Amino acid sequence: MNILKTVLANAQIKKLIQYGIGQGFNVIAPFIVIPFIILKCGEENFGKSAIGMSIAFFIIVFIDFGCDILGVKDISINRDNVEKRNYIISRVVYIKSFFILFLSIVFYILINQIEFFHKDKELYYFSFSIFMAQIVNPLWIFQGLEKFNLFSCFSILSKSIYIILIFYFLNQKSDYIFINFAFGLSIFIAGIIFFYVLYKQYQFVLVPIQPSELYNYMYANKTYVFSQIFIWMQLYSPILLINYFGTSIQVGQFRIVDQIISIFKTYILLSFNFIYPKICFEFDIAKKEGISSWKLFNTINFVFVSFLLFILFVFSYEIIDYYNISNKEYLTNLLQTALIYPVLFFIVYALKQLLLALHYEKTFSRIIIFMSILNLVIISLVYKNYSLFGVFYSFIFVEFLTLILLLFLTLKHRILSDKNDIYEV
Repeated sequence: MNILKTVLANAQIKKLIQYGIGQGFNVIAPFIVIPFIILKCGEENFGKSAIGMSIAFFIIVFIDFGCDILGVKDISINRDNVEKRNYIISRVVYIKSFFILFLSIVFYILINQIEFFHKDKELYYFSFSIFMAQIVNPLWIFQGLEKFNLFSCFSILSKSIYIILIFYFLNQKSDYIFINFAFGLSIFIAGIIFFYVLYKQYQFVLVPIQPSELYNYMYANKTYVFSQIFIWMQLYSPILLINYFGTSIQVGQFRIVDQIISIFKTYILLSFNFIYPKICFEFDIAKKEGISSWKLFNTINFVFVSFLLFILFVFSYEIIDYYNISNKEYLTNLLQTALIYPVLFFIVYALKQLLLALHYEKTFSRIIIFMSILNLVIISLVYKNYSLFGVFYSFIFVEFLTLILLLFLTLKHRILSDKNDIYEV
């Protein structure tokens, strides 16, 4: 029994390392390209590309149609059934193709009809490559199969191509229109290669599916896809608000600080995904052991994250100086303020582990939807007086309020008690 546990533990560690390598490269790549982009194109044009990418990611919410969760789950359940697996992948490919065609036409019309897009038409035209790349983006398949080695190889290859294309395309300020094109093209090229891998190693072939079956699937899952809009609101809509109330330069400055903060968010999410199955299992078998594991893991992790944040705070000016930007003192102070956010983000996600392990998914979803809307309202109200600081003040306040609500739920329903009672909200 002990040998089996050891083998399983080693397998989990191996998967974590494989997954972590890919995610690590995703984190490192922006630190390579962003200073170069700013050097060649300037902060303002970097901000313009970020606006275009945010809009593209919003459209991708509909194109992907929840395959990052729904598709992953279906592939995971049917990983050993080749026919069923091919059906699932084909279904996603057909749905993506439909939405890419439909939304591309809509987006093209909007670009030519709405004044907001007129100044940077070429940038938005080249952003179409991001849509097209989603047809062959195989990451959701690799997650479902738990082939994290392929997941990491794809991430490394696509980001390597992206870096090469950025250095190839960007020679002067006006070349910022190619930033999003390089991003989409890199995913598309890597996706074609890895779909060939799926064909050779996993016998993948497109299978015919009746339109009525596709419609029924889309209709059955429309509510979940709609809920994903709020995730997009939380992640990307602040960029659009900054552009509306401020300038493209401020969008670029925000993206720099947000990119640094994202290192910690990525690590927190990675550690959450790694420990979450273990927490769920132990809570189901013996709640007391689950609570002990939760406390131990998150306490050690919190100390580690806090130490890294302290180091980043101390060397914040040197980090900002690396990005070749103006107004370094302002961005240094902004970064130091923003470092409060990952601390709160960590505690919120630690409590999220408890809520999801004890089946409080609906309650947590309601809180996230409400907080996403509240965040946008606060940013809109305070931006005029506090500028970019107001954005991070809003992030910090909303995350703090979320923390208070989760703590209240934890205490109210005695989630941390040793009893095995589960209270559905």
